[in-house]
Amino acid sequence: MIQFDAATGLSMGVLGRLEVRRAGSPVTVASPKQRALLTLLLIRSDRFATVDWLTDALWDGAPPPSAETTLRTHVAGLRRALEPDRAPGTAPATLRSKDGGYLLDVDADAVDHVRFAALTRQAATAHATGDAAAAERDYSAALRLWRGEPLPDVADLAAAQPDLTRLHGQRVQAEEGRLTAAVDAGGHLRVLAELQAFTAAHPLREDARAQLMLALYRCGRQADALAVFTDTHRLLSGEYGLDPGERLRAVHRAILAQDPALDGPRGVIRPSAAEPAAQPLPGRAVELDTLVAAVAGAVGGAGRVALVAGEAGIGKTTLVARAAAAASEGGTPVVRARCPAVGQAPPFWIWIQVVGELAGAPGTGDAALAALGASAPDDTIGADPAARFRLYEAVARLIGAAARERGLLVLLDDLHAADPDSLLLLRYLSGALASTRALVLATTRPYQHDPGLLATTAELARTPGYTRVDLTGLDEAAIATLVRRETGADPAPDEIAALLGRTGGNPFFVTELLRHGGTGELPPTIRDTLCLRLDAVPAPTRQCLDVLAVAGHGLPLRVLADVLGRPAPSVAEELLPAYAARLVAEEAPGRAGFAHPLFAEVGYATLSPPRRAVLHARLAGAHERLGGAAPAEIAYHYGRCAGLGRDDDHLRWLLRAADDATRRLAYEDALAHLDLAADRLAGSADAAAEELAVHLRRAALLQVTVGIGSDAVDRACVRARELLGLVPAGADLASARWVLGELAANRAEYGICLELAEPLAADADQLTRAAGSYLLGAACYFLGRLAEAEQHLSTSAELLSGMDPRVLGPEVARRPALAAYNFRALVRSLRGERAAADADLAAAADLAERLDDPYGRANARLYAAWLELQELDAQAGHAAALRFRELGLAHGMPHFVTTAEVFAAWAAVYAGDAAQRPRMRAAYEALYRLGLRATRTVTLSAMANAHLAVGDLDGAAALAAEGLAVAERTGERVVLAELLRVRAVATGDRAGLPAAAAVAAQQGARLLAARVAASAAQA
Repeated sequence: MIQFDAATGLSMGVLGRLEVRRAGSPVTVASPKQRALLTLLLIRSDRFATVDWLTDALWDGAPPPSAETTLRTHVAGLRRALEPDRAPGTAPATLRSKDGGYLLDVDADAVDHVRFAALTRQAATAHATGDAAAAERDYSAALRLWRGEPLPDVADLAAAQPDLTRLHGQRVQAEEGRLTAAVDAGGHLRVLAELQAFTAAHPLREDARAQLMLALYRCGRQADALAVFTDTHRLLSGEYGLDPGERLRAVHRAILAQDPALDGPRGVIRPSAAEPAAQPLPGRAVELDTLVAAVAGAVGGAGRVALVAGEAGIGKTTLVARAAAAASEGGTPVVRARCPAVGQAPPFWIWIQVVGELAGAPGTGDAALAALGASAPDDTIGADPAARFRLYEAVARLIGAAARERGLLVLLDDLHAADPDSLLLLRYLSGALASTRALVLATTRPYQHDPGLLATTAELARTPGYTRVDLTGLDEAAIATLVRRETGADPAPDEIAALLGRTGGNPFFVTELLRHGGTGELPPTIRDTLCLRLDAVPAPTRQCLDVLAVAGHGLPLRVLADVLGRPAPSVAEELLPAYAARLVAEEAPGRAGFAHPLFAEVGYATLSPPRRAVLHARLAGAHERLGGAAPAEIAYHYGRCAGLGRDDDHLRWLLRAADDATRRLAYEDALAHLDLAADRLAGSADAAAEELAVHLRRAALLQVTVGIGSDAVDRACVRARELLGLVPAGADLASARWVLGELAANRAEYGICLELAEPLAADADQLTRAAGSYLLGAACYFLGRLAEAEQHLSTSAELLSGMDPRVLGPEVARRPALAAYNFRALVRSLRGERAAADADLAAAADLAERLDDPYGRANARLYAAWLELQELDAQAGHAAALRFRELGLAHGMPHFVTTAEVFAAWAAVYAGDAAQRPRMRAAYEALYRLGLRATRTVTLSAMANAHLAVGDLDGAAALAAEGLAVAERTGERVVLAELLRVRAVATGDRAGLPAAAAVAAQQGARLLAARVAASAAQA
């Protein structure tokens, strides 16, 4: 085998994200254009490209006039990265100029796609000469060079498409070669699942299908091997009008003849008679093979999600249990979690179970996982999107770490019963699995009625390697096998037909019917069958089962005893008949639950409504007295006590459940509780203050979940403002006004913001006055009333400067009034007072340091970038953006990361890189995706100026028009003069400049007035 060693020099990789190493250490190539340039040179066979070809390729057929100059800049930057120690004046040795172009001078063996091609050629030669084991080793070594999708930095460029196609084709060919060599070397059992997965993904590769037939035959599965040929023949003839090729036909003939030449080489492992294989699942061989292949693919380094869907009792749990057993026998760890089918579980319940199962694995000490613990932190009631992001990341890291050595199979049973927050975490996790060795395998019932589950499964289906198995009823042959196993006798054909007709082939129903005496003696429905089994136990036992049915999940014996008013030992005795009838099972010492969820559903359905209500009330009381139940579960039970006078208890526990869900970052769950609480309180004049508090909390959570500009937030704010006038006189409404005022400002409802802020600015409390003055100043800034804005912001800043940091510190997260200094800097910049603006930014940063406030530090840097955006200083704006992006990443504040991308993209375009215009627009859309309405005109104005800077007059005019439309709609006039100026310049309508000058003069915006004058002078 050829050995490649580039540790002493440069080595480069494009089979995945671009990777450059010098003497084994990574080299950073940060610029996207430099990464694309290096990739294009690496994939050319001679590593040489002319300037004309490179400019055309890099700018995808539309190079700007400055392309050649920009290319030289990128080449210079790339040379510095590749040869950092090169002395000034010395000719470059790696990226050299040559014949009107550039030559990348590196050893062929130092490039991964070249090594890949060499290894696959070597493997093919070894296989052709009869050394299948060596061929498999070489193919495996070649495939290990792949780290992901190839050429990601040029994947959208037309010049790279032939190479992308070539590399993808070579990879598929190498995968097929490895599997073929493995079978020929006697490893058919080891690679069978992978070979099945490969042929499913590439159904037209006949050689691979022939090899699959051979592997199945050698595993003793002749019928399955012949079925592969039948399926292939059906595919080729039905879709293409072709017959299978000679290789497939030859293997087919040999299997029919049981040709000894098909037998594997010596040393092939076959099942021993002393150690029989596990009994096959009737009618589920194909589905089991599919799941085994999914496990193998994930453990092989391509993590993924698989879903098994079907009705209750169809065999989902049995199937995944068999797949889990196979994985466990192969050395892959398995963790299991189950969603309760009835009742109310805590949010993130399935992930609480998974994290608990992984206790002791690397990563379980992550502080972000505390929200999934038995007791969530008590000091994080506020809606914090960054905290939820940290939780999601922590779970993803934990699963990745647990899977690193031997892989990991995570089973999630009954996904249809999962809470919304568990589903959201699964959706996030699905996108993070590809780089792990983990398979998340979930089961679910039909979910067409559930929008949340529909959205989840739709997103899972878009992830790489996604596998879905839809289970339907068993056929007559499989039902006959079930009957033989259950009764020990061969069934008559009419008995099989009767079972199939009554059960639809549902294996659980078939088994239950058989266990209850056969098809002829039972009522016509499975529900009646289960009712018979429930009714067969003594009355005291049935009372215990009624409580379990109302609970919807297993219960400790002490809770059962409390509800029934009987001693726990007596209840334990009363449950014995249910154990004997296999109606219940011990879930844990001292805890009983139904053996199957259907028993709980049928048992609950047979209870009369008054009996249900009474048992719900008793369960809620027992959980209150004994503890151990989630607040959501207690609220659920009190909510089912209609007519029993427990409405106050229901409301009390709804609010506790919302608190608990918010602490656990389960915001959708918290909103569901708050919605119910709001409905309970609506229309009661005596409860206006309580209803107001509920709607304020709803508005805060809705900002995180559906976006600040959503109709849902609008409705919550409107109702909250109505309630302000209904709250009895004398109540402290400062906090409510502050929250609603800040929401109104972010939603560009500046008139509402001013109305809410005025009482705050006149409040007796110093901090409240500072907050009110800040809101007034911020609103006036956006409205273009700069003198008023500076006056209000100065009042706020003076109040803040006189406050004890020990008093102010605890309030910074709740009332971020520190932005008074930052906003005043923006106002002073527009008024032409740059030195005063810089002093304000310094004061804001100093105050953040004194309060040790990470948000304040990042905010000060953000406003510094905003100021440079106003000043049109691309270099300083980009540097400031990088600074606050760094803090956003360090402290888990994604808003700062998103905003930094806008500033960075703007700076790139304004500095002359026209190719970054799509990136700038995408960053703008991402920033405002959740509905933020304020600042849109400011950002659009800056983007329009950037288009002007690169000579894109049409783009500048379109953005200016878009900004003017937003200004008209919202009243946000702060950069109205600038939008008018850019539109006039871009369209050549110089008559529009006087209007811009008049607005700037009226606002006192000397910075903008100077630009209008300069544009007029150039006309």
